[in-house]
Amino acid sequence: MSLRFIALTRAVVLSMGIAATANAADPAIMGDGGTVRLMVNLAGDTSFPPYVIQKLALDRKHGFTMQVIPSNTVQSTTTGFQSGAGDIGMYGWNDLARIKAGGVNIVGIGPFLGWANTLVVPADSPIHNVGDLKGKKVGVFNRTGLDWTVARAVAKAKYGLDLDTDIVMQAGAVPLLRGLMEQGQMDATQMFNDFTAPMVVSGKFRLLASTKDLVNQLGLPDTPFIVYTADTGYAAAHPANVKAFLAAYRDAIDTLKTDDNIWVEPAAALGMTDAATLTALRKQTRPMLIKSFASDAEASIRKMWDILVATAGAETLGMSKLADGFMTLAYQ
Repeated sequence: MSLRFIALTRAVVLSMGIAATANAADPAIMGDGGTVRLMVNLAGDTSFPPYVIQKLALDRKHGFTMQVIPSNTVQSTTTGFQSGAGDIGMYGWNDLARIKAGGVNIVGIGPFLGWANTLVVPADSPIHNVGDLKGKKVGVFNRTGLDWTVARAVAKAKYGLDLDTDIVMQAGAVPLLRGLMEQGQMDATQMFNDFTAPMVVSGKFRLLASTKDLVNQLGLPDTPFIVYTADTGYAAAHPANVKAFLAAYRDAIDTLKTDDNIWVEPAAALGMTDAATLTALRKQTRPMLIKSFASDAEASIRKMWDILVATAGAETLGMSKLADGFMTLAYQ
């Protein structure tokens, strides 16, 4: 028997062992065998964990089947919950709390991402801080979202600037805002994390600030930003599936944090194919990926809320207090 044949045999056995390990079910975290319908925006980095879950069959590993339902806005996700078209969706925690307070039966079950979105300006722009936005044309993708709320709070607290009245606001979807920036029709814009990397790598734009930078300027606690949210009726009827989904998600995050190659295909689906952009995307996203709520997550979010109410105002936030029971650690 040749040494080459022995080596090849060992390699095959080893690869079979790795595959078996990857597909072995964890008996402690198993679903009930049913389907989890996940509503997710496939045009952003929110698409990465479900891609990994399906690519590596992590749903089957944990005893359920995941069905991905495209949902690009807060409104479409809310409609999905109300119509019974989805079981789990994704919100910023302020939208989650506001929608729950409005009577929609949902609850936050786990985190996804920290403060990853950004403000972007042309590379040669004279704008160097939020205060310099006065009188400028600025793109905004969600006027009620946490990113813009934090920016408004910084503008008011640090520069005496009202971003509702002291700028020329251009509201729109992120691809539109990027296009307007490329055409030179705006001075600055909010931008999704995954769109920021190719813009900056192109050399035509630079980062003015990440939302994380702005959060730090306000001295706010470091909390999750985007939260996985479940229909409470579904969670009550299928608690094992909710727990299994979060277990599969944690496995996916472990893979995203350690495997460079797993990023290639989902990034290409978003138009990011060159190595420099992909490297930049991984570098800026990995530190923001969050596997589980910390034990004090709700207290930290409520502390942040109090500071935002004091700086941005209840009218900006859409409510004066957070709804009771807007999140739970019960499914982690």
